[in-house]
Amino acid sequence: MPASVRGVRGATVAAAAPLWLSLRALAFCPPQARRHWSSGGLLLATAVALAIDIAGGYWLAGGGVFNPDALPGWATVGLLLFVIGAAIERRGALAWQMATLFFGIGLWLSLLFLLAWSGAMHWLRPSLAYRFGWAVFAIWPVWLVLALVHAVVRPRGGWTRKRMAAAALLAACLLGQRYYFADTEQFWLPEAEAAASVPPPTPKLADGATLYSEAGRLGDALAAIAPGKPGVVENYALVIGGDAGQGVFVREATSMRDRFDARLGTRGRSILLANHDSVTGVLPIATQTSIAAALGAIGERMNRDEDVLLLYLTSHGSRDHEFALANPPLELPGVTPQWLADALAGAKIRWRIVIVSACYSGGFVPALARPESLVMTAAASDRTSFGCADENDFTYFGKALYDALGRDGDWRAIWARTRDAVAKREAAERFESSKPQFSFGAAIAAKLAGTGARTPKQRPSP
Repeated sequence: MPASVRGVRGATVAAAAPLWLSLRALAFCPPQARRHWSSGGLLLATAVALAIDIAGGYWLAGGGVFNPDALPGWATVGLLLFVIGAAIERRGALAWQMATLFFGIGLWLSLLFLLAWSGAMHWLRPSLAYRFGWAVFAIWPVWLVLALVHAVVRPRGGWTRKRMAAAALLAACLLGQRYYFADTEQFWLPEAEAAASVPPPTPKLADGATLYSEAGRLGDALAAIAPGKPGVVENYALVIGGDAGQGVFVREATSMRDRFDARLGTRGRSILLANHDSVTGVLPIATQTSIAAALGAIGERMNRDEDVLLLYLTSHGSRDHEFALANPPLELPGVTPQWLADALAGAKIRWRIVIVSACYSGGFVPALARPESLVMTAAASDRTSFGCADENDFTYFGKALYDALGRDGDWRAIWARTRDAVAKREAAERFESSKPQFSFGAAIAAKLAGTGARTPKQRPSP
């Protein structure tokens, strides 16, 4: 082999040695000779690590606009390690070794993460993939620091208490950097058009005339409720779209009211309260005050001993079982299970079908379950429900119930169809089961076996 070829080969091997040594350090293998730690090795490790992080970030973000402002933050820790190493060992290779290992181990970890994340997205359901991502997020800096410090301290006398404390501090700093500065260190940002800082439109409720007209709008809606006919079992409906932040709730609430009117005969005896800018000034807004007023008006108009209330609520829900009411710029308290139970009791409404479509809505069952009530929820008390994307027309539960109401007249059959449709869709999309809940009081079960709140026998609706 010509001397020139051997020279090029030797130079290539020497230049690539830091990458090999970093891989060995990642696996906690015994470190090799320190003669490989040089400026050339540091530049190579830095360049390869940067290329992998930029390319990987592009893949994870799905494209976008390159953000050069992320470069200083990305390199800060490596440069800091170089300065620390130079201060500790002014004439030695410690500075080159620490900085090179930081970028070298980091590039191998980035490759491992990208491969693992690709597999997780393919094989795991979204909820587990999300948890996997957080686990990797936490493990990454700990693994990097342990591997780096192990490679540095082993030839220098091994681990001591001070070195273990330094490793723990470095790991904490890296974890904090990744958590608090993650957004500022993204190499790829959304397209300029999408990321442009366009102020959101002013909510219609911010207009004083619109806000002060709400009382009259609610009053008109309540006045339009038809009184019940003695001796005839009739159904009344109150439908609530709670969160103005996403259009899916007002669309679902509107469709559900139409379904109740068509299938359960509530036309002229139904009220829709909704929070969304698209219906502000058209429909009464949903607040604790308007909900209580609507329940009170229905309670006065219906024949309490025979008529049935259908109460449907759709919005976000919290872990502490609060149904969200949101309509900026107003700051609205949500609906809790006990508040709703008290409001129903205050309206003296005896026969109730209450359906809550929200995350963690199973928490409403204990407070609302009674012999004269049917209670259905989109999720168990400790589970989320799905489908509340702004562009959707229904949540998963809302769509399943809407379809079931168009095909069945018996509430047990409606429940079974709804539950099964939700479970099938969640399984197909690999979501953790929301576990919808159902409580059917004995008294209302006997009543609904007759005529009250039972859909008429007719051909299935689309």
